[in-house]
Amino acid sequence: MKFCMDHWNLCRAAVDDRGMTPLVAADGAEAIERTVEELNGGTPKFDPLMSMHWHWTNSALEAGGLYLMGQNDTGENEGHFCPVCEFVKHSEGFDAKEAIGSVADQIAEYCRAEGLIPKPQ
Repeated sequence: MKFCMDHWNLCRAAVDDRGMTPLVAADGAEAIERTVEELNGGTPKFDPLMSMHWHWTNSALEAGGLYLMGQNDTGENEGHFCPVCEFVKHSEGFDAKEAIGSVADQIAEYCRAEGLIPKPQ
């Protein structure tokens, strides 16, 4: 699975709009480094964008099944399925921007509760 750029950009914007960008890895290499460090017993660094990624990936797999781990035959998105596109295609009334915003709200609530971002005044 691989997010299409439109949906990835919506996820990034939702994270940014809620003040969580400072928690996001600078790039994919840093995200991998953080994961390896955590797997080796290091202190985890919460990344709201990766949390968003895993939310949609897991939800799509649960709803759609393992076909999503393969490649599509349309050639769109480099042949990979975008988890959010799949919800748009298969869930009547699904609004990607609204759904992504809702998940971002939940992640921001967690970040505030953990002291990772300031509480609104």
